[in-house]
Amino acid sequence: MFRFLIPEKFSQARSVVYLIEMMAFPGPQVQSCAKSCVIALLSVLLIAGCASGSARSKPGEAARILRDQRITRAQLEEASNAFADRYFSLMLSASERIIRGNNDLQQCRIMNGLRLLGVSSMYDIATSPDTVTQLVDQLVVVTLQNYFWVDTGRAQTIWGPRAQYLVENLRRAREDIWTIAARVFTDEQLEELDLSIATWWSRRGGTEFVAYVRFSEVATVKGEALIETIRDGGGLLEPLDRATEQVQNANLALDRAFFWSKRLPLFINWQAEALWYDMLVMPDTQKLLASVDVMSQAIAIVPERMKMVNTTVAGAQDTARDLVDRIFHRVLVVLIVVLVGTFVIMKWRVSRKEAAS
Repeated sequence: MFRFLIPEKFSQARSVVYLIEMMAFPGPQVQSCAKSCVIALLSVLLIAGCASGSARSKPGEAARILRDQRITRAQLEEASNAFADRYFSLMLSASERIIRGNNDLQQCRIMNGLRLLGVSSMYDIATSPDTVTQLVDQLVVVTLQNYFWVDTGRAQTIWGPRAQYLVENLRRAREDIWTIAARVFTDEQLEELDLSIATWWSRRGGTEFVAYVRFSEVATVKGEALIETIRDGGGLLEPLDRATEQVQNANLALDRAFFWSKRLPLFINWQAEALWYDMLVMPDTQKLLASVDVMSQAIAIVPERMKMVNTTVAGAQDTARDLVDRIFHRVLVVLIVVLVGTFVIMKWRVSRKEAAS
């Protein structure tokens, strides 16, 4: 506000100085005109000053502006549910791009576990009974996930170039949830929340299971007092009526159960995939898969081996056939020679007996 008022004051002051300088020059017409302009300008400034002073001093103006900017509990509940669905969409998009066509079993297993834990945690938060706690829990989870996977570069280490999809979507989720928080908390309160999360991370962070870290673990006594201040209307959220809060929670319980039942089928198959990946990475399963690969390779070789056997048998048959033919020919020749020799000998004996007689 003041950034726009200061240049205007400076321009008015320059006009007064200019008119005074005109009065210093000789010439009665110029001086008379300058005096008239100065008197008119000073009158305008006095009137504007009184008007601005009366506007600034109007009672209840700041309270009215703050009241107009407040968010209701129903609006906060709707924003929390909408963010849970937004988070699901972001994680689904990133995970599908990382897993699809990825032959690295370990990378697929980690990505599936990350999206399963993150999405189930986000819907668990969105269906919790306390509306204010829903927001700060979502804020804590998404911020810690960015600390662990994005800010440390761990995502790039695990998935390489594919990690860019996850990094971009986690950053979008962080921007979205902090934008929602800015509708409930003042700037000073947001800085306090940010400091609490960063302090907890520096002391106890480093685990990948940040999806189930809640604000109750992160917050100090001062952080818990901040939440109570928000409940009592110390921020941009309308004050909660403590007398009817339990009744409102009971009325919202059915809606939250219905909300959870509609979202559960969206990611229940990820649990089956997680079990499948866990089975695949077990050492015994790896040995079994290696044995199956060996058997598959052996089975694939069988047709070639059978072809080789058939070729060998066919060659042996041809060789045996040739050998039999050769033996038969030789036996036939020997038999013919014996028969001819026998016939010649018998003929010679007969002719000798006839000659003797």
